[in-house]
Amino acid sequence: MSATDHSNSNQPEPVTYELTLTEREAQSGVTRVLTRNNKRIEVKVPPATRKGQTVLLRNALKLTDDVEGDILIRILVKASEKPGVQVVADANFEAEVLKAPIPVLVDFWAPWCGPCRALAPLTERLAKEYAGRVKFCKLNIDENPLASRKYQVVSIPTVLVFNHGQIAEMSTGAVPVEELRARIDAALQRA
Repeated sequence: MSATDHSNSNQPEPVTYELTLTEREAQSGVTRVLTRNNKRIEVKVPPATRKGQTVLLRNALKLTDDVEGDILIRILVKASEKPGVQVVADANFEAEVLKAPIPVLVDFWAPWCGPCRALAPLTERLAKEYAGRVKFCKLNIDENPLASRKYQVVSIPTVLVFNHGQIAEMSTGAVPVEELRARIDAALQRA
């Protein structure tokens, strides 16, 4: 979010922020927290919000700046990503995997691992097959040791399927596509 302050001596101008949402978030609605002057305000974006719409937080500057005035949140919607496997890192693991609204398959891999390279085309194929129902991610364990340690990944490739932040399914090694599909389907049944 970026802020723009307007100044007017007669009447306080609103402060404007931009909030970027995914198409799914804009369609279903979402709640975000805005921090201004070390104070937090909950922003509720209603369902079916369109790009360019503005959410008005009437007299919110009273809470953050102790002055009269509104905060305007201009909604931006980023285009949906093509189905495929998204690269995640320790830094965004919680946001992209643990807080995802749908099940997430995470392939823990490394570039030097032959079985990992053999598994990659299978996860790409499944990502297209399950697009919109399951999110597919891969995490390079050499570059991101925190998540692999936290989930005790000691052998690669390891595939973990997360559902609402919890491990729902797991497989280790270059497994057949049917086994991956069965684990994904099992996680979807519990979603």
